[in-house]
Amino acid sequence: MKQQLTTMDPEFRAAIEEQQQAYDAAAIKSQASEAEYKDAILRLLKLSQSDSNAGEVAAQILLSTYNSYNWHAPLAWFCHLDAFNFDAAITVIKGRWSLHVEPHNVIQNGHAIFEDLKKRWPDLPIQSK
Repeated sequence: MKQQLTTMDPEFRAAIEEQQQAYDAAAIKSQASEAEYKDAILRLLKLSQSDSNAGEVAAQILLSTYNSYNWHAPLAWFCHLDAFNFDAAITVIKGRWSLHVEPHNVIQNGHAIFEDLKKRWPDLPIQSK
């Protein structure tokens, strides 16, 4: 591939290299460490215990990253989150995407905690079957 790049038109080669740098930068920004992912999950779990719009959003985000076939997090709902919890929501999404691990597998007693979360929020919108 390197040999092909050296024989290309310099402007085209520069465009390809610029695109690769943009991709690499986006890939780095899209990552979350397991520790960041875990902290964000725990933050949203705590919020999900409140009877508020933000608590409902936190539950929906967690359940959506747990089982997206049943739960979907409407993006407009993110507006109910303050900056601190919005950051947690984005980190959960990044962690789910970059680590390929469902959130209940990152925390201790995760399966039981997520079963309780489903029971706490039985009226969240779910996908019709």
